[in-house]
Amino acid sequence: MSTNEKARDNPVIGFAQSVSTKKQFQPNQPVTDELLYEMIAEVFTDFCKGVVNEYLPITEPMLQEIIDDHCVSNNQEQTLILNLFWWQILYQAHLEGGLNVFEEYILENPVKFKGKPILKSWLRDWKRAVPKFYFVGEKYNDRLFVVIDILTQELLEVNVYDPTAIPPKEGEIAVGILIPMGDGFYFPIIDFYHFDFEAREALAATLYDHFDKYLQNSSMLEAFIHVFSVALQIEKIISEEKTSSR
Repeated sequence: MSTNEKARDNPVIGFAQSVSTKKQFQPNQPVTDELLYEMIAEVFTDFCKGVVNEYLPITEPMLQEIIDDHCVSNNQEQTLILNLFWWQILYQAHLEGGLNVFEEYILENPVKFKGKPILKSWLRDWKRAVPKFYFVGEKYNDRLFVVIDILTQELLEVNVYDPTAIPPKEGEIAVGILIPMGDGFYFPIIDFYHFDFEAREALAATLYDHFDKYLQNSSMLEAFIHVFSVALQIEKIISEEKTSSR
């Protein structure tokens, strides 16, 4: 069930967030079709395209060095680069004096946001996003499914808009950056990085301990990149073991 279908079946639809009636975006409240369209078609698509086009060429060589140290399947290399890229964008936005592409976009597009404070609120909320490890739970279809935050055990309903995204497998572990779209639904900025299905048990056995270690002296964003590196190394070992046993 999509967020709009869910909202239409809700008896409190009259209280759905709209462009004109709300100033502060609330992740768990339904949104109108008009607001959802503006969020996804007008802001999300344009914002992400602009950020990637402007900053990815600058950072990709460094990100490629990280990837070269790990074993990544060819069909996921670009997905990994983009997930690392958005991690870096979020990390910079949290640094004092760091690049904040969210405020930059709002300032550069006054007409798009004029009289629409809820859109500003929604985009600014992106700064709170953190890449996380998720178990993929129940699938309604390849684009609509439930994920479970490995650290908090929180269940989130995900709606994937990218038609080229890799369909997840129930029970796999994936990394993604989720953005709220209203009514308790989320969507990934970029497609999830899907770990090898056969690595899920080894990953599940170690991820929490590594986060516990790094979070003692680091922020969640800083801890994530360390744990992600460990997870990719584990995946590499599993992949090499599979290859040698053939």
